[in-house]
Amino acid sequence: MTEPYYTWQTLEATLADETIRWAGKPGLEDWETIRPSVRLLAEEMSDEPGQPVLDLRCGTGLVGALAARRGAEVTLCDDSLVAVEATQRTLELNGVSGRVIHGHDLVGQFDFVLLDAPRGRDWVRHLLSKAALALRPGGNLLLAGPNRGGIKGFVQDANEMVGPCEVKRIKAANRLAICERSAAVSDRQSVVSQNHTTTIRGQPIYFVTQPGVFSQGGLDEGTRALIEAMIVRRGETVLDLGCGCGIVGAAAAHMGGQVVCVDSSAAALQATRATLELNGVTNAQVLASDCASAVRDMQFDVVATNPPFHQGLGVEYDVAQQFVRDAAHVLHRGGRLYLVANRFIRYERVMADLHELGRVTTAYEDNHFRVLVAEGRER
Repeated sequence: MTEPYYTWQTLEATLADETIRWAGKPGLEDWETIRPSVRLLAEEMSDEPGQPVLDLRCGTGLVGALAARRGAEVTLCDDSLVAVEATQRTLELNGVSGRVIHGHDLVGQFDFVLLDAPRGRDWVRHLLSKAALALRPGGNLLLAGPNRGGIKGFVQDANEMVGPCEVKRIKAANRLAICERSAAVSDRQSVVSQNHTTTIRGQPIYFVTQPGVFSQGGLDEGTRALIEAMIVRRGETVLDLGCGCGIVGAAAAHMGGQVVCVDSSAAALQATRATLELNGVTNAQVLASDCASAVRDMQFDVVATNPPFHQGLGVEYDVAQQFVRDAAHVLHRGGRLYLVANRFIRYERVMADLHELGRVTTAYEDNHFRVLVAEGRER
């Protein structure tokens, strides 16, 4: 794939007084720069060789590559499939190796755990519980993040969930704290998932949410509008693009569709599998995918999507716009694309520029959301 979104770039900078290279592309948070929180982690990280180090949110893999260069045994994981591929490329660019994992299903104990804190307190507390389980007693968590992202509260959470914490570095409105893992927290776990029930088109439907997955607290009204607007005929092939908790895919399967659910998030894929199982769905499969990259050689009668436009603490439309382009690419002639978005986001302009799509109409709108529909046409 030669589209700009899927084109990897190699970048280089100085980190902790060392020159380092990394791989990046759209779809990764701050991929063209090194965040202050990452610099704090790199500057504080031990340079003693042979120590097992776990990076719980590796991003582009910069800190892990630096640790591996210094002789550490590194394990790097991230919820994002794009981050996992970036990290694998970054390790290769720097001539080092490490274990790279999509998600946070971890085995082993570590002397150091690194966490560049993401947005969302529930998600951070979930990761802190993973850190507590992964650290050996007396091991250290290095926790960093921006003040505006909530790092002060996260340090308090780490003090409760991991062990005594002390802020060691402050730079560029970011903080780094070191927490020593207490023996008393070895069996502490966060609540990972919750089961919910709702009614759509007069039928009950079940879904599972968990930290790190969109609309963790329950079904958001935009997704409800999307499900109620979409038409799926028995036997039609359906792509749930950016499946989140999987409720759109489960609803499409109940309508008789043959469904494929894709997402870049390991937590979302886990929630989707649980949602499909809870609904007794057997006519669906779940795939890890950067946008629709895993299914770009397939064609679908229906594509349903609620494109993400948040990345980290900011707003970023690269992924959302690629969702639209990929949806058009995989849509059969005469097929239907259903897209829900906040009213202020004008996706119809992007859709209108794609030759694979016909006229764009509005299937539903209220004061907050709009469901757009476009038909696939001759290529």
